Amino acid sequence: MGAMGFEEPDLDLLRLIRRDTPVPARPSAATNGGEYKARCPLPGCSSRADALCIWPHHPRGMGRWWCRACGRGGDAVAWLVETGRASLREAWALRHGAAACPGHADGPSLPPGDGPPGPAWQEAGRAFVARAGEALWAPAGERALAWLRGRGLADDTIRAAGLGYNARDERQPRQAWGLDEGKPLWLPRGIVIPWEAGGALWRINVRRPAGEPKYCGPAGFGNGLYNADALAPGRPALLVEGEFDALTVAQTAGDLVAVVAVGGTGGARRGRWLDALRACSTVLVALDADPDPNKGDRAAAWWAGLLEDARRWRPWWGDVNQMHQDGADVRSWLAAGLAGPDPRAAPAPPRREGLASLLAAHLPCSLDDWPDLRDRLGLPADVRLEWPEGAPGLTVVLDEGALAALSVGGTGMDEVKKRLGHEIRERGRKAHK
Repeated sequence: MGAMGFEEPDLDLLRLIRRDTPVPARPSAATNGGEYKARCPLPGCSSRADALCIWPHHPRGMGRWWCRACGRGGDAVAWLVETGRASLREAWALRHGAAACPGHADGPSLPPGDGPPGPAWQEAGRAFVARAGEALWAPAGERALAWLRGRGLADDTIRAAGLGYNARDERQPRQAWGLDEGKPLWLPRGIVIPWEAGGALWRINVRRPAGEPKYCGPAGFGNGLYNADALAPGRPALLVEGEFDALTVAQTAGDLVAVVAVGGTGGARRGRWLDALRACSTVLVALDADPDPNKGDRAAAWWAGLLEDARRWRPWWGDVNQMHQDGADVRSWLAAGLAGPDPRAAPAPPRREGLASLLAAHLPCSLDDWPDLRDRLGLPADVRLEWPEGAPGLTVVLDEGALAALSVGGTGMDEVKKRLGHEIRERGRKAHK
């Protein structure tokens, strides 16, 4: 037994991989000291027979592997982690020895980069968050607040999460945030989302009203887990992708589960968050239901492969917040997941209704994609979409108050573009007379 309390494994890369997938007896090429090819057996990978490349005698001095299909790779220890044979804590011990392992009394409490930002960053970040919080509830934040309410979030939820609004792009000296010299720090315009955990401000994410990326924030943040303080030993947990997904579940079913968000398919992959999730009674991994299995499903497989009591619980469509916007019963969907591992136990997905489904069916985009579609249609930047109750169809709203109700049911994309453009131009002219 090793110092960490688990049996130290054989780290011969070829023997290790051959336990999981057939590997030919001879290399297929001389690349990097000899290259073997095989089918990748890792969860979420749908590779061809030769996608997994293995170099047991790599020039770096240790065996290496890489899958061309799913993009994962590393050394023998990385293979142990990906296949669930070793935790990140155990992997750290194998590479650095028990004395350097996270949590060991004689070594650092965490590996480099695993903690929150420094005191200066947090002080500057909290000042920014406080200012944004005041702005959201002021007249300048009226549109941002309406957007949040449009996503089905109640005012109490918005306040409890400390959401805010930054009315314009800002640039601040990096030194003010405790960072090295360089280009000024960018604070984007948009809805401000603070990530607090354990009394520290780990990250500030900003949901921008337009442009790519949709989400970004000031540099120097830590690799946090959104709403991590909700986790408790023995309590079930739900792992989602975005902050609005987490807030939706907390609002509709917070008594059933502790919900946390990773902030992107590759986020929060750190030992401290894995340890906190391992202490939960069960973990439902509800990352986005992306049509591409190499995105949400592959990322979900990573978590399910490392957490013993975790399983994939796919949203009916899109993400949890999108389901909520479309009128789906998020609480029933979650309760079915907590009841057991059989997906057939879940209630049948309801018919998608509302603006999101309308756009998906007729404008091939989601509500979040509207700014890009609006630009392609050549519409003014101040045009937004709403879906009032009882409205006959798509409602286009101009800042000046002019409304254009347009039913797009049964029409093709070209007709929608034509009618949208004409209606908005006409209403815009009348509004400016």
